[in-house]
Amino acid sequence: MGRFSGRAEPRLQPRLIGPEHLDRPSLSPHVRPRVVSIVIVSFNTVRELVSCLESIERSAGSLPHEVEVILVDNASADGTVETVRARFPAVRMIANDVNVGFPKANNQALPLARGEYVLFLNPDSELAPGTLERLVAALRGFPERAAVGPRVHKPNEFMSHNCARRLPTLWTEFCDLSWLARIFPRSRLLAWKYYAGWDGTTDGDVECLLGAAMLCRTEQVRALGGFDESVPLYLDDMDLCRRLGDLGRLRYLSGVPLLHHYSVSARKQPTALMKRLGLQATYQYFVKHRGRRYARAYVVIVASVGLASFPLGFVRLLGGSLKKARRRWDDLARRRTSFAVWGQQILRSRACRALAQDDTPRGFGRSRKGRVVSLPPSQKAAPLSS
Repeated sequence: MGRFSGRAEPRLQPRLIGPEHLDRPSLSPHVRPRVVSIVIVSFNTVRELVSCLESIERSAGSLPHEVEVILVDNASADGTVETVRARFPAVRMIANDVNVGFPKANNQALPLARGEYVLFLNPDSELAPGTLERLVAALRGFPERAAVGPRVHKPNEFMSHNCARRLPTLWTEFCDLSWLARIFPRSRLLAWKYYAGWDGTTDGDVECLLGAAMLCRTEQVRALGGFDESVPLYLDDMDLCRRLGDLGRLRYLSGVPLLHHYSVSARKQPTALMKRLGLQATYQYFVKHRGRRYARAYVVIVASVGLASFPLGFVRLLGGSLKKARRRWDDLARRRTSFAVWGQQILRSRACRALAQDDTPRGFGRSRKGRVVSLPPSQKAAPLSS
């Protein structure tokens, strides 16, 4: 990793940068820019992070002195900062005292990025040799493109279904919540969100790329204000993709593989909690981009699916022992109760009603391209300085 720092820049010694230093100039005017800035946000994933950083070295190809890595650690307790500082001294780090979340952590790194392009990369991802070169080549020389993404896959898998998706709508979320998209994965009507009928073996323009690995133009991301910190986890990448889509095309690259071990940190959290966070994130996404009435309709769908799906739990009890059946039912009940309770709470919550206030109601139609529902000032992400 040391080779990324370049011999011509002795003044750029790796250092631990705290959030309080972000408003100071981070680079000397004599330091030449890089081609790619890789931004990684970590939280208690030191083992996977080490593999990720090693893969970046292998993937740099002909760009070893044109790549920089900026790591933002969200108060990990597993020795991430010490390990990276010892084994990868060229990595520039921001060490937060608390977990500030994924969107804000990425935004902390953007003012420090000096690359023409920025690659947002998850710490549990591994780049194949030549990946960086091919990603840059797919974006450079194509001004109509705003972002490109690789073919993300799990171990022993060709392609993950969510590495190229459509933006969420009431229909796509209903099919997801009711499992219709899983039961009929080849149906273009029910699995429309995941481009059913397309096997991912060809390149194509998509509505949303996976935030685990997405290459963008640095100045465009800065102009958009980076990630919207009011959008919670799980929908932050979709929100950014929607805004990038107003600037250009998002291109999926079938011939550029990336191994993703998927939600190493999330697996430590209860499934019901993760599902509930996803529901809340989708709600806020709809409030921002579709308006209050559209978001309310989503809440009704969530609550209805949660209540209606309780009888389906008995179908899952038909096989296996009583002990396994009880465990299955308990898990299903927790998830579906989470759906129903969350829907009722959000409909009655004054805070959520205040969040949903919108000066430009959209109804149930698709919002026009380039028009975004404005949030209250307290919910907006502060613009980034370049």
